[in-house]
Amino acid sequence: MSRATSNLGAPGLQRGQACIYCRRRKMRCDGARPICGQCSRSRRPDDCQYTDQGRSRMEILEESIARVEARIYELENPQVSENIGSPILLHQPYLQQQTVPVFDDVPPDGWWTAREPAVPMRTRLIDHFLTYASEVGFFLNPARFRTAALGAHPLGNHTRPIPALLSAAYLWGIHFSATPSLIAHQGAFLSRALTQVVTSLSSSHPGRVMQTIQAEILLSHYFLAYGRFLEGRYHISAAMSIGMAAGLSKVRSRTPQTVPITALAATMDPIEEGERVYACWTALAMDKSWSVALASGPNFPCPANTEGGHLDTPWPLEQEDYEKGGYPTNMRSSNTFQNFLNGVPAGSPDSSTMSQFSKAALLWERANDLIGSWHAGDYTIGLVPSTLSLNVNLPNLDMSAGESSVFQAAFSAVDDRIEELKKSLTPPTQLANRTPSKLRRLFVAHSLTHSAILQLHGVFAKTRPESRQKVLTAARDIFRMVSATHLGSVTQFINPIMGTIWVSASQFLFEELEQLNSVRTPLGEAEGVASLKALIDGGLTDMMPFERSCPLMRYQLNQIQTAYAEVRT
Repeated sequence: MSRATSNLGAPGLQRGQACIYCRRRKMRCDGARPICGQCSRSRRPDDCQYTDQGRSRMEILEESIARVEARIYELENPQVSENIGSPILLHQPYLQQQTVPVFDDVPPDGWWTAREPAVPMRTRLIDHFLTYASEVGFFLNPARFRTAALGAHPLGNHTRPIPALLSAAYLWGIHFSATPSLIAHQGAFLSRALTQVVTSLSSSHPGRVMQTIQAEILLSHYFLAYGRFLEGRYHISAAMSIGMAAGLSKVRSRTPQTVPITALAATMDPIEEGERVYACWTALAMDKSWSVALASGPNFPCPANTEGGHLDTPWPLEQEDYEKGGYPTNMRSSNTFQNFLNGVPAGSPDSSTMSQFSKAALLWERANDLIGSWHAGDYTIGLVPSTLSLNVNLPNLDMSAGESSVFQAAFSAVDDRIEELKKSLTPPTQLANRTPSKLRRLFVAHSLTHSAILQLHGVFAKTRPESRQKVLTAARDIFRMVSATHLGSVTQFINPIMGTIWVSASQFLFEELEQLNSVRTPLGEAEGVASLKALIDGGLTDMMPFERSCPLMRYQLNQIQTAYAEVRT
């Protein structure tokens, strides 16, 4: 059922008679008063308000808080008030009460309709956003972005981020806030960001290219997280197109380049160079991983099949490393992913959490693409056979001897790279200079690596014992990782791609459980059933807190629970 026609009230309930909370959450409301059934069952009696009762207590409270915070901020920062042009108006306390404006263009009961939120609300949304920004593809330097976003100059000033990026950040800040009174206005900021991003490249803002790419990636993640896949793919395609045209795949390239007119100007410092490296790998990893999740082709073929199209940008460092100077001055890079795929040692540091995440995402897509070619009978894999060992036997009756040899070489190469990456991944408990964003990224890197094994070996699991064992081990490891880190108890949001990974792993575990359930006599089999159920139960327990991450994650976790209920008995 489309969003436009979804029922917000119970059958027979007149339009507009549902309570405010149910209408905002798009839930069926029975209209019962003083507290409807939905609010009663969810134990939220204070949120159950009706429009004919006037503005809700929450709305009034939010507006009062916003005004008080704005007044406090202006009193504590008079220089900011002068720049913004919103002076504190004093009045006689015993005269008739006057309306005291907080910001010239902010309606007293509609902060979301202003050109930009007032400083206290802006601060609140930006801080909510930056808490989980790394999970939705934010690659800019967080400290610099926050300073610019909360700057005193008006929207559109070159010291501030472009409007499209700010609107996208506010949009995600509202989402991460998990506050119903804020979430009710997501649509306004989404509409604003979509309108602004269309013309952002035509502005004169010096950071328009990088910031437009960032806005496109944030919008893409938003649409994907809400299950609007076509729109999500459109915006990642836009980000990839702008990034490749701007030369982000050629940062520190060893190969002499003809600089296109679309190329970015030279970087000012290592932090700015780090933003470009992160932009390249963030967009590429997102493009690759979601192409697997959505069963669609990636926007950027990697390895490239065109001359000069190879990715030369070096593997990313940790963001704090760019603040310490970044790469050595004379370091150059070329064929970064192709060399990795062929087992050629990297000529630059490649062990950061972002590097591990990027490698895992690219290998996941590479495994998916390879298995897709096996099904389709297209075996002209662009690898170097001399560097590979033919240690697999994967017959396909439609394959010629030559095609079989090429495919098995490619399969072995990807399998070797996955195993090497798996062994090199930093255990979460041994992560140096641990931060929440690093821990989340490393968690996703481990999960993507295991998922790449599922993608590569899954089709052969029923006919090849070695593949079956690898698949079951990888699926178990994905569930164990969730339980071992207890990530759901320390963070409320994770990269939305994790839902797809968990669905894939659960399918293999449920098939194994179903098979074990069919053999009930041997004691060992019974113990195997109990052990597998305990693993799944523990994993699901630690996964479920993430259902509040986004609608897509909620749907996928509910699907897993439903499928598990059918095979658990």
